[in-house]
Amino acid sequence: KQWYQRRVAVGTFFFFSLNTTTITVGVMSLGLVATYPYMKRVTNYPQLFLGVTFNLGAIMGYTAASGGVLAIAPLALYTAGISWTMIYDTIYAHQDKKDDALLGLGSTALTFGEKTLSACSKFTSIMGLALAVAGISASMAPSYFVLSFISCAMILRGLNTVDLDNPASCWEFFIMNRNIGLLIMLACITGRII
Repeated sequence: KQWYQRRVAVGTFFFFSLNTTTITVGVMSLGLVATYPYMKRVTNYPQLFLGVTFNLGAIMGYTAASGGVLAIAPLALYTAGISWTMIYDTIYAHQDKKDDALLGLGSTALTFGEKTLSACSKFTSIMGLALAVAGISASMAPSYFVLSFISCAMILRGLNTVDLDNPASCWEFFIMNRNIGLLIMLACITGRII
């Protein structure tokens, strides 16, 4: 318990040492974080709410590093992150779709139904376009664009092989997304160098 309390204290200290814009975004995000667990009860799009909430780190990180100035690159990265969350969490939600339907809970797996793969392919296109806009606006090197393209290609390949009625297949797709995250992180790092 003390270990946890120390971590919270250190995190709070660092958080409040950031600039005003970053602190404001962070404090505002707490409301989203607190209400997310209830979204399956009030909307058919809890995955969208998760994307909006979870990906605020793109904006917070940028405002923290830039001194509070917001620009096109973090907004595009935020959009890419929301789209990516819509993809992986919709596929993840297919594991629970029978239980969610029985309990009267909402999810994009139920909302999109048979059109899930088509919807996720469209979100992949949005993600790829948003990553490209982020890269162009941040003057990233070619490696950024190559790795961003590969990440989107991997998602599309996964969408072509996932079986939405097989929870194990949905889980494999979901887990594959850790590699997508690593690729995007690598794209952002190498995009400033190579």
